[in-house]
Amino acid sequence: MGSSWRGWRKRRPFAGGLLMILSGAVMASLVAMPVELMIQTGVGGVSSLMFGGMLAVLGLVTWFTPNQHVVTGALAGFLGLGALILSNLGGLVVGTLLALAGGGLAFAWRPVARPPRRGRRRGRHSPTAATVPAGEPPAREPAPGGAPAPPRPAPDQ
Repeated sequence: MGSSWRGWRKRRPFAGGLLMILSGAVMASLVAMPVELMIQTGVGGVSSLMFGGMLAVLGLVTWFTPNQHVVTGALAGFLGLGALILSNLGGLVVGTLLALAGGGLAFAWRPVARPPRRGRRRGRHSPTAATVPAGEPPAREPAPGGAPAPPRPAPDQ
């Protein structure tokens, strides 16, 4: 189980998604109060809950669709900056900082190639790597359109 978890985690922007989810949790937890009281507090309470929920969803989208990392990273940055203005200083600035860091990590993430399987043979010769005897020029590809390639001039010796 450990190696499969590690493999899953390495094939996606895990840290960026985690920071986005944490920023959403911080923003939403600071306004944990009954709905009636939250509505009385005004825009700050409701928008904190909305921004927190959207950031948590963006973190999950980043994990489960890693090919969307550019979009989710940029949106997380914009939501973090919007939360700074609209929702109690963005979760007392901590939520905004986590959203900006997570969005930046997700935006900058690059996929890594999967390692080769253990059962595959290494050192196979590719069909294009044919050896040419010394002194002979390599064969030329035909010109586009099926026309024969022009002859090469003989090298001076």
